[in-house]
Amino acid sequence: MSIVLGITGTIGSGKSAVGKILETLGVPVIDTDEIVHELLTCSGNVRTAAIERFGQGILRDDGSGEIDRNKLGAIVFSDQQARRDLESIVHPAVLEQYRLRARRQSDQPVVAVLVPLLFEAGIESEFDQIWTVIASEQVLRERLARRDNLSNNDIERRLMAQLPQATKAERAHQTIDNSKSLDETKRQVELLLNGLITDKQ
Repeated sequence: MSIVLGITGTIGSGKSAVGKILETLGVPVIDTDEIVHELLTCSGNVRTAAIERFGQGILRDDGSGEIDRNKLGAIVFSDQQARRDLESIVHPAVLEQYRLRARRQSDQPVVAVLVPLLFEAGIESEFDQIWTVIASEQVLRERLARRDNLSNNDIERRLMAQLPQATKAERAHQTIDNSKSLDETKRQVELLLNGLITDKQ
C-alpha cells in the first residue's frame, strides 16, 4: 500500500510548485483543485447543484454554459454562508474522486494529494503524513496580486477564508518554506521525501 501524503497550504503558498517537484521525482500527484474544476465544468450532480444554489449568473458570458470560477469565487469569498454551501456541494464528490485515484496508484511507494483546505475540511485522518507549504506574507501577497490579478481587498478576503499559515504549519507533520528559490524548495522536498520512504522501509 502507498503512503498517502497530503500537501496543503494557504492560497499562493506554492502547493502546485511542490506538486510539480514531486512529479519530477516520480511521485504521482492528485490535485484536488483540478478535480473541483472537472466537477464544476462537466455536466453532473455537482455542476447542477452549484447552478441551482448560486443561479445562472455564475455561468460564463460566452454562452458555453460553463461555470465561471471567477464569478463563483467573487460570491463565495465575500459570503461565509455561500462558501459553506459550495463546500457542502463539492467536498463529498472531491473526497470520492481522490480516494478512487489514490487507489489506482496503490502500487506506488508514495501518492501525494494537493488539498488547499485540508485542515478546514477536517480530513486529516485521510493521510498518512501531511506537509504544509508556507511562504512569507510579502511573497504570498505579491504572488496573488501577480498571478491572479487580485486587489488588496480580494487578497485579504481569500486569506481570511482560510486558516492562518502558522496554524497549518503547527498541525502538519512537516513544513516546506517556499519563500525563496525553486532550487531551495526542491532541496527541502527531496529531503522530506527521502525520509518518508526510508521510514516506510
